[in-house]
Amino acid sequence: MNYNPFPRSGIAIIDDSDKVLGKLMPLHKDVSRKIVDYITDVINPGSIKKNDGDYLSLIIRGDYGTGKTQTLMYIKYLLKSITIEGIRPYVIYIDNPGQKLPELIGSIVEQIGVENFRRYLWNIFMDYLKGNGDVFQDKSSEEIQAMVNSIKDDITSVIKPREQTLFDKQTSIGEDIFEKQYLNYKVLLDELLNISKSSQKKEIVKKIKEHMIKCYTGFFKSSVVADYFYDIVSDNLGINKSWDIITSGSSTELNKREVYILKAIVNIVKSEMGYTSFIILVDEFEEITTDRLKPTDIDNYLRNLRSLIDREKNWCSVFAMTGLALENIKTYSPPLAARIDDRIVDLQRLDVESCMTLISNYLSLARDNQEFDISPFTKPAIETFLNTKDKQLAGSPRFVVKTCYMLLQRAAEELDKDAQIDENFVRKHMEGLLKQ
Repeated sequence: MNYNPFPRSGIAIIDDSDKVLGKLMPLHKDVSRKIVDYITDVINPGSIKKNDGDYLSLIIRGDYGTGKTQTLMYIKYLLKSITIEGIRPYVIYIDNPGQKLPELIGSIVEQIGVENFRRYLWNIFMDYLKGNGDVFQDKSSEEIQAMVNSIKDDITSVIKPREQTLFDKQTSIGEDIFEKQYLNYKVLLDELLNISKSSQKKEIVKKIKEHMIKCYTGFFKSSVVADYFYDIVSDNLGINKSWDIITSGSSTELNKREVYILKAIVNIVKSEMGYTSFIILVDEFEEITTDRLKPTDIDNYLRNLRSLIDREKNWCSVFAMTGLALENIKTYSPPLAARIDDRIVDLQRLDVESCMTLISNYLSLARDNQEFDISPFTKPAIETFLNTKDKQLAGSPRFVVKTCYMLLQRAAEELDKDAQIDENFVRKHMEGLLKQ
């Protein structure tokens, strides 16, 4: 054995390698089957009849320490490992749902990245200047052309051409400078400033902003969101205040407007990044229903999440939570529960056989031999440390992994190289935790 493969905390390591995650598959066949069925339906919408659009939900239900995070990591590993032509799922893991829905959405936005967001929003405006987008829906080609010409004329109306020298590139407002596909906001602004008097920057910036806000309002149906998106696009220096506000979920202005941001996220993932499906894995969802939140805050979060699912269906979710949390959600918001609990994976506590499999899987990570092998642990040793006084610890995967790490460390310090970790060794180091 090359090293101690058990996590010291007993908790799944979020950024574990694919080799590790692939080895730590669910221990019960029914769990694996339900996960595979869910993934199959997510990546291949034609495999089932869905009356509610693309949205599908799965709940990973289990007590504390039963391996919910590890199961989410395995789902993420499976989705990222898909190599089927024409199928590219994009998966995001969120370790905490936050205290308000905008915080959850902000965590998703942050993982998408400011440059992807900025590029996507800028391309929407470029399409707008060419007559594409929601603003032009239900218009004839003649009407669209007239609107596009009006937009361009309005932008250029504030430009007063500067005098050109012999060495200047000969450019005039009469040329259709909007036919180009500009890389970003700054490039377009520089082009307009290049043909205008130096004192006109303020008027030109104001006019571009006016049309960008109009474009984003038409596309996202929210002037508030449009303002934030304009700030993100027009600032090419990296992270800006509006980006921080969106990713932190700190603005009350964005409450109940999460659907517009999620729409942008889905479009970025599918249109700009080329993925075919979008899956969000949310851990610790029981935090929403705990006493640390006021009942009104819980109600608002769950009601807004239900509205989000109803209004934007082109995504899928996996929520990990305790059984009590799911019952609380059913009490607070039966409509939301009905939308997310049609598929449930129940995680069970470990018995001796499943515990032996778990230990063998971990040990194989530190060995060249991939066959089933629990040594240096013995079966009586495993039976012993499963027999705890505390019922919450008995059969808990987290407790088992944490225990195995500790026992393996003590064995390396105290036992000969080929010695076994037996029942007596376990009792020596776990005195007080075990039944007599």
